[in-house]
Amino acid sequence: MGMDARSWDRHIVERRIACRASGQDAPVFLYDLSAGGCMVEFSGDAPEKGQRLELDLCRDQVVPGEIVWQVAGCAGVRFLSPIHDAVVRHLGFQAPPYTLDKRFVQDWQGPRDRFGRHLPPLGAGEPRGARRA
Repeated sequence: MGMDARSWDRHIVERRIACRASGQDAPVFLYDLSAGGCMVEFSGDAPEKGQRLELDLCRDQVVPGEIVWQVAGCAGVRFLSPIHDAVVRHLGFQAPPYTLDKRFVQDWQGPRDRFGRHLPPLGAGEPRGARRA
């Protein structure tokens, strides 16, 4: 399966987790996560494609997987069994909802330049009927 044909939605995680590969424990950096796999970065070269490992995603959630691609220290891991979507959502980055500050909306009086001066409306100062290029 190519990188463009994923079966699961990926969520940005960006956190350090524990990994066990070839009988060695080592921290890895978890970049993204889905129910079916993830992308991790090792401090050195990543294990070879096809190698099995275990990732300690969070408390009591050790997940066995297999390296499906490897480039330098980065690797794609396919989980041997999908993890629950609640775990993915729990670990995934959630952007805070964007809200405008009411003071900003009340005080906003049109566009300004970088010095805080009000900008004229578009087309102001052009003779009537003038065409723009």
